Amino acid sequence: MKNSLKAAITLSGFFIAGTAMPASAAGWMAWEGQDAAAPRVIYTDAADQAGAMLACNPDGQLLAMLTLEPVSIPDTMKLNAPYHRGSDSKVSVGGGEATEVTFRYTPARKTLESTSHMIGATVYNSAVTGETLKVETRHEGTIETTLPAPDATFKAFAKTCRDLREPASE
Repeated sequence: MKNSLKAAITLSGFFIAGTAMPASAAGWMAWEGQDAAAPRVIYTDAADQAGAMLACNPDGQLLAMLTLEPVSIPDTMKLNAPYHRGSDSKVSVGGGEATEVTFRYTPARKTLESTSHMIGATVYNSAVTGETLKVETRHEGTIETTLPAPDATFKAFAKTCRDLREPASE
């Protein structure tokens, strides 16, 4: 497994940018080198807004990462970023109740990551419902973004993660 894909799969936070970002015109893309019919890592890559990356681990648990600014996620993942720190935050979707979480903030990449399936599912559900994802961080500010709607790549990812959680009985 390539190092960048391995890093992508172990990440679990969000990719967030700007203060209030519009919905992306771009959709979801499978990570390079993956089977497009069964991707385990997908991402958005719009030049005009922050992006999100969703991954599912071998047990089918969702992981998420958000950027703090519009960047190419594959290029960002190639950056040498040995330093990271915790970032106390609150996450909500639409007008829903905020969940408190500590993200891993990587300044060199300007990304937020979480290892919580619950937070990964929150990011996922934001895309499914089309509601605004809001992250209030202690030091990085408040970020609001609307993720692209589910497309064929997103749906293939959802099926892959579900199948990993509920393997077919033999």
